[in-house]
Amino acid sequence: MMALRGDQAEVANKLLAMLGEKNVAGLQAPTGWGKSFVASFLIKQLGGRWLWASSLINALVEAGKALGDFGIRHFLSTGRERLCLKNYRHSDFVIRKPCGFCQFNRPIPQSLVKALINAVDYGVVREFAEEGGLCPYSTQETLVRELLNEYGDLVVVLMNYGRISKHAKRFDGLIIDEAHNLAVPKLVSLPRRGFELLFEKLGVEGVDVKDAELVRSLLGELLLTIAIDSGLSELVSLDDLVAFIESPITYYDPDSDALIGVKLEGLPSLENKRVLLMSATLPPSVLSTIPVIRVEPSQVIKARVGDAVMTTENIERLKNEVAKRLSDLLSDGLPTVIFTTSSKEVIIENVVYEDELRREDICKRSIVLRFFGKYAEGVRLNCYKRVVLLTLPLLPPNVMRRLEVRGLRSVDLITIKAVQAVGRLLPSNEAIEVILFDKRFRRYCGVLMNYGIQCVGNG
Repeated sequence: MMALRGDQAEVANKLLAMLGEKNVAGLQAPTGWGKSFVASFLIKQLGGRWLWASSLINALVEAGKALGDFGIRHFLSTGRERLCLKNYRHSDFVIRKPCGFCQFNRPIPQSLVKALINAVDYGVVREFAEEGGLCPYSTQETLVRELLNEYGDLVVVLMNYGRISKHAKRFDGLIIDEAHNLAVPKLVSLPRRGFELLFEKLGVEGVDVKDAELVRSLLGELLLTIAIDSGLSELVSLDDLVAFIESPITYYDPDSDALIGVKLEGLPSLENKRVLLMSATLPPSVLSTIPVIRVEPSQVIKARVGDAVMTTENIERLKNEVAKRLSDLLSDGLPTVIFTTSSKEVIIENVVYEDELRREDICKRSIVLRFFGKYAEGVRLNCYKRVVLLTLPLLPPNVMRRLEVRGLRSVDLITIKAVQAVGRLLPSNEAIEVILFDKRFRRYCGVLMNYGIQCVGNG
Protein backbone atom coordinates (compact mmCIF):
# COMPACT_ATOMS: atom_id res chain seq x y z
CA MET A 1 0.00 0.00 0.00
CA MET A 2 1.08 3.55 -0.68
CA ALA A 3 2.87 5.09 2.33
CA LEU A 4 2.17 8.65 3.46
CA ARG A 5 4.89 11.15 4.32
CA GLY A 6 5.31 11.96 7.98
CA ASP A 7 3.34 15.22 7.84
CA GLN A 8 0.60 13.58 5.77
CA ALA A 9 0.32 10.65 8.22
CA GLU A 10 0.01 13.07 11.14
CA VAL A 11 -2.82 14.95 9.42
CA ALA A 12 -4.54 11.70 8.39
CA ASN A 13 -4.59 10.39 11.96
CA LYS A 14 -6.07 13.65 13.23
CA LEU A 15 -8.76 13.51 10.55
CA LEU A 16 -9.58 9.90 11.46
CA ALA A 17 -10.15 10.99 15.05
CA MET A 18 -12.33 13.91 13.93
CA LEU A 19 -14.47 11.75 11.66
CA GLY A 20 -14.90 9.30 14.52
CA GLU A 21 -16.31 12.02 16.76
CA LYS A 22 -18.20 14.40 14.46
CA ASN A 23 -18.66 12.49 11.17
CA VAL A 24 -17.58 15.66 9.36
CA ALA A 25 -14.18 17.29 9.00
CA GLY A 26 -12.24 19.62 6.73
CA LEU A 27 -8.75 19.60 5.25
CA GLN A 28 -7.20 22.80 3.95
CA ALA A 29 -3.79 22.31 2.38
CA PRO A 30 -1.86 23.97 -0.48
CA THR A 31 -2.23 22.67 -4.01
CA GLY A 32 0.19 19.79 -4.55
CA TRP A 33 0.56 18.94 -0.85
CA GLY A 34 -1.17 15.58 -1.25
CA LYS A 35 -4.80 15.97 -0.11
CA SER A 36 -5.91 13.19 -2.47
CA PHE A 37 -3.41 10.74 -0.94
CA VAL A 38 -4.57 11.58 2.59
CA ALA A 39 -8.22 11.15 1.61
CA SER A 40 -7.45 7.82 -0.07
CA PHE A 41 -5.68 6.65 3.10
CA LEU A 42 -8.74 7.61 5.17
CA ILE A 43 -11.05 5.66 2.88
CA LYS A 44 -8.75 2.63 3.10
CA GLN A 45 -8.88 2.80 6.88
CA LEU A 46 -12.61 3.42 7.21
CA GLY A 47 -13.94 1.19 4.43
CA GLY A 48 -17.45 1.41 3.01
CA ARG A 49 -18.95 3.03 -0.05
CA TRP A 50 -17.66 6.50 -0.86
CA LEU A 51 -18.65 9.22 -3.29
CA TRP A 52 -15.80 11.55 -4.29
CA ALA A 53 -17.10 14.77 -5.84
CA SER A 54 -15.39 17.73 -7.48
CA SER A 55 -16.26 20.49 -9.92
CA LEU A 56 -13.07 19.78 -11.91
CA ILE A 57 -12.51 16.69 -14.07
CA ASN A 58 -8.73 17.04 -13.65
CA ALA A 59 -9.11 16.84 -9.87
CA LEU A 60 -11.19 13.67 -10.23
CA VAL A 61 -8.59 12.10 -12.53
CA GLU A 62 -5.84 12.83 -9.99
CA ALA A 63 -8.03 11.42 -7.23
CA GLY A 64 -8.47 8.22 -9.24
CA LYS A 65 -4.70 7.86 -9.48
CA ALA A 66 -4.33 8.25 -5.72
CA LEU A 67 -7.05 5.69 -5.05
CA GLY A 68 -5.30 3.29 -7.44
CA ASP A 69 -2.03 3.74 -5.54
CA PHE A 70 -3.82 2.59 -2.39
CA GLY A 71 -5.38 -0.39 -4.17
CA ILE A 72 -8.93 0.94 -3.73
CA ARG A 73 -11.56 -0.13 -6.25
CA HIS A 74 -12.88 3.02 -7.90
CA PHE A 75 -14.75 4.26 -10.93
CA LEU A 76 -14.72 7.72 -12.53
CA SER A 77 -18.23 8.51 -13.78
CA THR A 78 -19.53 11.38 -15.87
CA GLY A 79 -22.76 12.98 -17.08
CA ARG A 80 -24.86 12.23 -20.15
CA GLU A 81 -23.15 14.79 -22.35
CA ARG A 82 -19.75 13.07 -22.36
CA LEU A 83 -21.27 9.65 -23.02
CA CYS A 84 -24.06 10.26 -25.53
CA LEU A 85 -23.41 8.47 -28.84
CA LYS A 86 -25.46 11.12 -30.64
CA ASN A 87 -23.39 13.94 -29.12
CA TYR A 88 -26.39 15.60 -27.50
CA ARG A 89 -25.61 18.49 -25.15
CA HIS A 90 -27.26 19.38 -21.86
CA SER A 91 -29.61 21.75 -23.66
CA ASP A 92 -30.70 18.95 -26.00
CA PHE A 93 -31.63 16.71 -23.07
CA VAL A 94 -33.61 19.55 -21.47
CA ILE A 95 -35.40 20.68 -24.64
CA ARG A 96 -35.81 17.57 -26.80
CA LYS A 97 -35.85 14.82 -24.16
CA PRO A 98 -34.47 12.38 -26.76
CA CYS A 99 -33.67 9.36 -24.57
CA GLY A 100 -37.13 7.81 -24.71
CA PHE A 101 -36.96 7.49 -28.50
CA CYS A 102 -33.27 6.60 -28.85
CA GLN A 103 -32.39 3.30 -30.53
CA PHE A 104 -29.58 2.80 -28.02
CA ASN A 105 -31.98 2.93 -25.07
CA ARG A 106 -32.24 -0.82 -24.43
CA PRO A 107 -31.86 -3.05 -21.37
CA ILE A 108 -28.23 -3.53 -20.32
CA PRO A 109 -27.19 -7.22 -20.33
CA GLN A 110 -25.80 -8.46 -17.04
CA SER A 111 -22.96 -10.08 -18.95
CA LEU A 112 -21.77 -6.67 -20.14
CA VAL A 113 -21.89 -5.25 -16.63
CA LYS A 114 -19.81 -8.18 -15.36
CA ALA A 115 -17.31 -7.64 -18.16
CA LEU A 116 -16.93 -3.99 -17.07
CA ILE A 117 -16.66 -4.62 -13.35
CA ASN A 118 -12.93 -3.73 -13.28
CA ALA A 119 -13.29 -0.58 -15.40
CA VAL A 120 -11.88 2.53 -13.73
CA ASP A 121 -13.39 5.25 -15.90
CA TYR A 122 -16.30 6.08 -18.20
CA GLY A 123 -14.13 5.95 -21.34
CA VAL A 124 -13.94 2.15 -21.19
CA VAL A 125 -17.70 1.96 -20.59
CA ARG A 126 -18.40 4.11 -23.64
CA GLU A 127 -16.31 1.86 -25.88
CA PHE A 128 -17.99 -1.35 -24.68
CA ALA A 129 -21.49 0.12 -24.90
CA GLU A 130 -20.95 1.59 -28.36
CA GLU A 131 -19.68 -1.75 -29.63
CA GLY A 132 -22.82 -3.41 -28.30
CA GLY A 133 -25.20 -0.73 -29.63
CA LEU A 134 -26.21 0.33 -26.11
CA CYS A 135 -26.54 3.66 -24.32
CA PRO A 136 -23.21 4.33 -22.55
CA TYR A 137 -24.87 6.44 -19.87
CA SER A 138 -27.38 3.71 -18.96
CA THR A 139 -24.51 1.22 -19.00
CA GLN A 140 -22.49 3.42 -16.64
CA GLU A 141 -25.36 3.87 -14.18
CA THR A 142 -26.06 0.11 -14.18
CA LEU A 143 -22.36 -0.52 -13.52
CA VAL A 144 -22.32 1.96 -10.62
CA ARG A 145 -25.27 0.15 -8.99
CA GLU A 146 -23.50 -3.18 -9.47
CA LEU A 147 -20.29 -1.86 -7.91
CA LEU A 148 -22.14 -0.57 -4.87
CA ASN A 149 -24.05 -3.81 -4.44
CA GLU A 150 -21.14 -6.19 -4.94
CA TYR A 151 -18.22 -4.26 -3.46
CA GLY A 152 -19.80 -2.10 -0.79
CA ASP A 153 -17.04 -2.92 1.68
CA LEU A 154 -14.56 -0.63 -0.10
CA VAL A 155 -15.47 1.15 -3.31
CA VAL A 156 -15.31 4.77 -4.49
CA VAL A 157 -17.31 6.40 -7.30
CA LEU A 158 -16.02 9.75 -8.52
CA MET A 159 -18.37 12.32 -10.05
CA ASN A 160 -19.11 15.99 -10.66
CA TYR A 161 -20.95 18.05 -8.04
CA GLY A 162 -24.01 18.16 -10.27
CA ARG A 163 -24.59 14.43 -9.83
CA ILE A 164 -24.35 14.36 -6.01
CA SER A 165 -28.05 14.78 -5.23
CA LYS A 166 -28.95 11.83 -7.46
CA HIS A 167 -26.50 9.41 -5.86
CA ALA A 168 -25.59 10.60 -2.32
CA LYS A 169 -28.11 8.39 -0.48
CA ARG A 170 -26.36 5.23 -1.75
CA PHE A 171 -23.05 6.06 -0.07
CA ASP A 172 -21.66 5.84 3.46
CA GLY A 173 -19.23 8.72 3.06
CA LEU A 174 -18.47 11.69 0.82
CA ILE A 175 -15.26 13.44 -0.16
CA ILE A 176 -16.09 16.98 -1.32
CA ASP A 177 -13.00 18.07 -3.24
CA GLU A 178 -12.40 21.68 -4.36
CA ALA A 179 -15.01 22.52 -1.72
CA HIS A 180 -14.41 26.27 -2.09
CA ASN A 181 -16.50 26.14 -5.26
CA LEU A 182 -19.57 25.57 -3.09
CA ALA A 183 -19.20 29.23 -2.04
CA VAL A 184 -18.63 30.67 -5.52
CA PRO A 185 -21.77 31.26 -7.62
CA LYS A 186 -21.76 30.17 -11.25
CA LEU A 187 -22.66 32.92 -13.69
CA VAL A 188 -23.87 32.78 -17.28
CA SER A 189 -23.88 36.02 -19.26
CA LEU A 190 -25.91 36.67 -22.43
CA PRO A 191 -25.73 39.94 -24.42
CA ARG A 192 -28.92 42.01 -24.27
CA ARG A 193 -28.71 42.72 -27.99
CA GLY A 194 -28.96 39.00 -28.74
CA PHE A 195 -32.31 38.86 -26.94
CA GLU A 196 -33.57 41.87 -28.87
CA LEU A 197 -32.79 40.17 -32.17
CA LEU A 198 -34.23 36.88 -30.92
CA PHE A 199 -37.60 38.35 -29.92
CA GLU A 200 -37.68 40.40 -33.13
CA LYS A 201 -37.25 37.22 -35.21
CA LEU A 202 -39.94 35.49 -33.14
CA GLY A 203 -42.35 38.37 -33.70
CA VAL A 204 -42.65 39.00 -29.96
CA GLU A 205 -43.16 42.71 -29.39
CA GLY A 206 -43.12 45.01 -26.39
CA VAL A 207 -40.60 43.02 -24.33
CA ASP A 208 -38.34 44.96 -22.01
CA VAL A 209 -35.19 42.88 -22.52
CA LYS A 210 -33.65 44.45 -19.40
CA ASP A 211 -36.33 42.74 -17.32
CA ALA A 212 -34.40 39.54 -16.63
CA GLU A 213 -37.24 37.68 -14.91
CA LEU A 214 -39.66 38.45 -17.74
CA VAL A 215 -37.11 37.33 -20.35
CA ARG A 216 -36.42 34.15 -18.38
CA SER A 217 -40.15 33.35 -18.24
CA LEU A 218 -40.65 33.94 -21.96
CA LEU A 219 -37.63 31.85 -22.86
CA GLY A 220 -39.05 28.92 -20.91
CA GLU A 221 -42.17 29.04 -23.08
CA LEU A 222 -40.34 29.57 -26.38
CA LEU A 223 -37.32 27.32 -25.88
CA LEU A 224 -38.51 24.46 -28.09
CA THR A 225 -39.36 26.88 -30.92
CA ILE A 226 -35.90 28.44 -30.66
CA ALA A 227 -34.22 25.02 -30.66
CA ILE A 228 -36.07 23.80 -33.75
CA ASP A 229 -35.30 26.91 -35.82
CA SER A 230 -31.57 26.82 -36.57
CA GLY A 231 -31.63 30.48 -37.58
CA LEU A 232 -32.88 31.46 -34.13
CA SER A 233 -30.51 29.21 -32.21
CA GLU A 234 -27.58 30.89 -33.97
CA LEU A 235 -28.47 34.23 -32.35
CA VAL A 236 -27.96 32.97 -28.78
CA SER A 237 -26.23 29.80 -27.54
CA LEU A 238 -28.82 27.17 -26.57
CA ASP A 239 -26.60 25.93 -23.77
CA ASP A 240 -26.39 29.46 -22.36
CA LEU A 241 -30.14 29.91 -22.75
CA VAL A 242 -30.84 26.75 -20.77
CA ALA A 243 -28.29 27.73 -18.11
CA PHE A 244 -30.00 31.13 -17.84
CA ILE A 245 -33.46 29.55 -17.50
CA GLU A 246 -32.16 27.12 -14.86
CA SER A 247 -30.61 29.96 -12.82
CA PRO A 248 -32.71 30.78 -9.76
CA ILE A 249 -31.38 34.37 -9.77
CA THR A 250 -31.28 36.58 -12.86
CA TYR A 251 -30.54 40.28 -13.38
CA TYR A 252 -29.52 42.86 -15.97
CA ASP A 253 -25.94 44.17 -15.75
CA PRO A 254 -25.67 47.64 -17.33
CA ASP A 255 -21.85 47.59 -17.28
CA SER A 256 -21.66 44.63 -19.68
CA ASP A 257 -25.10 45.27 -21.24
CA ALA A 258 -25.96 41.64 -20.59
CA LEU A 259 -28.48 39.50 -18.74
CA ILE A 260 -26.87 37.39 -16.03
CA GLY A 261 -28.00 34.09 -14.55
CA VAL A 262 -26.65 33.10 -11.13
CA LYS A 263 -26.64 29.61 -9.66
CA LEU A 264 -25.15 28.47 -6.35
CA GLU A 265 -24.05 24.87 -5.91
CA GLY A 266 -25.65 23.13 -2.96
CA LEU A 267 -25.27 19.85 -1.12
CA PRO A 268 -28.05 17.39 -0.29
CA SER A 269 -28.77 16.32 3.27
CA LEU A 270 -25.67 14.55 4.57
CA GLU A 271 -27.02 13.14 7.85
CA ASN A 272 -25.47 9.90 9.11
CA LYS A 273 -22.64 10.07 6.57
CA ARG A 274 -18.95 10.70 7.01
CA VAL A 275 -18.00 13.84 5.09
CA LEU A 276 -14.57 15.31 4.36
CA LEU A 277 -14.39 18.74 2.72
CA MET A 278 -11.05 19.48 1.03
CA SER A 279 -9.58 22.52 -0.66
CA ALA A 280 -6.58 24.81 -0.71
CA THR A 281 -9.08 27.56 0.23
CA LEU A 282 -11.99 26.30 2.32
CA PRO A 283 -14.63 29.02 2.81
CA PRO A 284 -14.41 30.92 6.12
CA SER A 285 -17.83 29.57 7.14
CA VAL A 286 -16.45 26.03 6.90
CA LEU A 287 -13.31 26.95 8.87
CA SER A 288 -15.47 28.37 11.66
CA THR A 289 -18.21 25.73 11.87
CA ILE A 290 -16.56 22.31 11.53
CA PRO A 291 -13.26 20.83 12.78
CA VAL A 292 -10.60 21.55 10.16
CA ILE A 293 -6.95 20.60 9.82
CA ARG A 294 -5.04 23.46 8.19
CA VAL A 295 -1.68 22.85 6.55
CA GLU A 296 0.08 26.20 6.38
CA PRO A 297 0.95 27.49 2.89
CA SER A 298 4.58 27.26 1.87
CA GLN A 299 4.82 31.05 1.42
CA VAL A 300 3.09 34.11 2.83
CA ILE A 301 2.00 36.76 0.32
CA LYS A 302 2.19 40.33 1.61
CA ALA A 303 -0.60 42.63 0.44
CA ARG A 304 -0.76 46.41 0.76
CA VAL A 305 -4.20 47.80 1.56
CA GLY A 306 -5.29 51.08 0.02
CA ASP A 307 -7.29 54.01 1.39
CA ALA A 308 -10.20 54.29 -1.07
CA VAL A 309 -13.75 52.96 -0.74
CA MET A 310 -14.69 51.75 -4.21
CA THR A 311 -18.46 51.43 -3.82
CA THR A 312 -20.94 52.15 -6.60
CA GLU A 313 -21.80 55.44 -4.90
CA ASN A 314 -18.16 56.57 -4.65
CA ILE A 315 -16.83 55.57 -8.05
CA GLU A 316 -18.18 58.58 -9.93
CA ARG A 317 -16.58 60.95 -7.43
CA LEU A 318 -13.26 59.09 -7.22
CA LYS A 319 -12.72 57.78 -10.74
CA ASN A 320 -10.42 60.57 -11.98
CA GLU A 321 -8.22 60.45 -8.88
CA VAL A 322 -8.12 56.64 -8.94
CA ALA A 323 -7.33 56.56 -12.66
CA LYS A 324 -4.34 58.87 -12.09
CA ARG A 325 -3.07 56.78 -9.18
CA LEU A 326 -3.34 53.58 -11.18
CA SER A 327 -1.68 55.15 -14.23
CA ASP A 328 1.20 56.31 -12.03
CA LEU A 329 1.46 52.81 -10.58
CA LEU A 330 1.61 51.22 -14.04
CA SER A 331 4.20 53.68 -15.30
CA ASP A 332 7.01 51.47 -13.92
CA GLY A 333 6.22 48.90 -16.61
CA LEU A 334 5.66 45.98 -14.20
CA PRO A 335 3.17 43.54 -15.87
CA THR A 336 -0.07 44.01 -13.93
CA VAL A 337 -3.52 42.45 -13.63
CA ILE A 338 -6.31 44.60 -12.21
CA PHE A 339 -9.43 42.82 -10.96
CA THR A 340 -12.70 44.70 -10.66
CA THR A 341 -16.43 44.01 -10.52
CA SER A 342 -17.53 45.83 -13.67
CA SER A 343 -16.15 46.49 -17.12
CA LYS A 344 -14.83 50.03 -16.72
CA GLU A 345 -15.30 51.47 -13.26
CA VAL A 346 -12.19 53.54 -13.92
CA ILE A 347 -10.74 54.36 -17.34
CA ILE A 348 -7.00 53.67 -17.37
CA GLU A 349 -4.67 54.23 -20.29
CA ASN A 350 -2.29 51.59 -21.66
CA VAL A 351 -4.27 48.58 -20.41
CA VAL A 352 -6.54 46.10 -22.16
CA TYR A 353 -10.01 45.66 -20.70
CA GLU A 354 -11.69 42.27 -20.63
CA ASP A 355 -14.31 43.25 -23.21
CA GLU A 356 -11.57 43.86 -25.81
CA LEU A 357 -9.09 41.28 -24.53
CA ARG A 358 -7.72 38.63 -26.87
CA ARG A 359 -5.81 35.57 -25.71
CA GLU A 360 -2.69 36.85 -27.43
CA ASP A 361 -2.81 40.01 -25.24
CA ILE A 362 -2.32 37.97 -22.08
CA CYS A 363 1.27 38.23 -20.81
CA LYS A 364 2.01 41.01 -23.30
CA ARG A 365 -0.12 43.84 -21.90
CA SER A 366 -1.38 44.93 -18.51
CA ILE A 367 -5.02 43.90 -18.31
CA VAL A 368 -8.25 44.62 -16.42
CA LEU A 369 -10.44 41.58 -15.64
CA ARG A 370 -13.81 41.21 -13.93
CA PHE A 371 -13.96 39.02 -10.82
CA PHE A 372 -16.96 37.26 -12.35
CA GLY A 373 -16.10 37.64 -16.04
CA LYS A 374 -15.25 35.16 -18.77
CA TYR A 375 -11.61 35.05 -17.66
CA ALA A 376 -12.53 34.43 -14.01
CA GLU A 377 -10.90 30.99 -14.15
CA GLY A 378 -9.09 28.64 -16.47
CA VAL A 379 -6.33 31.03 -17.63
CA ARG A 380 -3.03 31.02 -15.72
CA LEU A 381 -1.65 34.51 -15.13
CA ASN A 382 1.75 33.76 -13.55
CA CYS A 383 3.47 35.79 -16.24
CA TYR A 384 2.27 38.87 -14.31
CA LYS A 385 4.15 40.26 -11.32
CA ARG A 386 1.56 42.56 -9.79
CA VAL A 387 -2.14 42.19 -9.02
CA VAL A 388 -4.49 44.98 -7.96
CA LEU A 389 -7.88 44.15 -6.46
CA LEU A 390 -9.69 47.40 -7.16
CA THR A 391 -12.85 46.69 -5.16
CA LEU A 392 -14.49 43.97 -3.11
CA PRO A 393 -15.54 40.97 -5.23
CA LEU A 394 -19.29 41.21 -4.70
CA LEU A 395 -22.29 40.90 -6.98
CA PRO A 396 -24.97 43.65 -6.97
CA PRO A 397 -26.59 44.20 -3.53
CA ASN A 398 -29.99 42.78 -4.54
CA VAL A 399 -28.27 39.65 -5.89
CA MET A 400 -26.15 39.27 -2.75
CA ARG A 401 -29.28 39.46 -0.56
CA ARG A 402 -30.89 36.65 -2.53
CA LEU A 403 -27.71 34.57 -2.38
CA GLU A 404 -27.46 35.09 1.37
CA VAL A 405 -30.99 33.70 1.73
CA ARG A 406 -29.66 30.59 -0.03
CA GLY A 407 -26.86 30.27 2.51
CA LEU A 408 -23.96 32.19 0.92
CA ARG A 409 -22.13 34.48 3.33
CA SER A 410 -20.55 37.59 1.82
CA VAL A 411 -17.33 36.90 3.75
CA ASP A 412 -17.06 33.54 1.97
CA LEU A 413 -17.44 35.09 -1.47
CA ILE A 414 -15.11 38.03 -0.80
CA THR A 415 -12.42 35.83 0.71
CA ILE A 416 -12.48 33.01 -1.82
CA LYS A 417 -12.59 35.31 -4.86
CA ALA A 418 -9.81 37.51 -3.46
CA VAL A 419 -7.60 34.50 -2.71
CA GLN A 420 -8.31 33.06 -6.17
CA ALA A 421 -7.42 36.37 -7.85
CA VAL A 422 -4.07 36.53 -6.07
CA GLY A 423 -3.49 32.84 -6.65
CA ARG A 424 -3.86 33.27 -10.40
CA LEU A 425 -0.37 34.81 -10.43
CA LEU A 426 1.16 31.79 -8.70
CA PRO A 427 3.42 29.89 -8.87
CA SER A 428 5.96 32.56 -9.69
CA ASN A 429 9.73 32.45 -9.65
CA GLU A 430 9.76 36.06 -8.45
CA ALA A 431 7.94 37.83 -5.65
CA ILE A 432 4.59 39.25 -6.72
CA GLU A 433 3.21 42.61 -5.63
CA VAL A 434 -0.35 42.55 -4.25
CA ILE A 435 -2.42 45.69 -3.75
CA LEU A 436 -5.87 45.58 -2.16
CA PHE A 437 -6.93 49.02 -3.37
CA ASP A 438 -10.25 49.19 -1.50
CA LYS A 439 -9.66 49.88 2.21
CA ARG A 440 -12.69 47.72 3.11
CA PHE A 441 -10.36 44.75 2.62
CA ARG A 442 -8.97 45.63 6.07
CA ARG A 443 -12.07 44.03 7.60
CA TYR A 444 -10.97 40.72 6.10
CA CYS A 445 -7.23 40.83 6.85
CA GLY A 446 -7.59 38.40 9.75
CA VAL A 447 -9.52 35.97 7.56
CA LEU A 448 -7.06 36.32 4.67
CA MET A 449 -4.23 35.23 6.97
CA ASN A 450 -5.85 31.77 6.99
CA TYR A 451 -4.94 31.59 3.29
CA GLY A 452 -1.39 32.93 3.44
CA ILE A 453 -2.18 36.57 2.57
CA GLN A 454 -0.88 39.11 5.10
CA CYS A 455 -2.00 42.74 5.04
CA VAL A 456 0.83 45.25 5.41
CA GLY A 457 1.09 49.05 5.20
CA ASN A 458 -0.84 51.15 2.70
CA GLY A 459 -1.30 50.58 -1.04
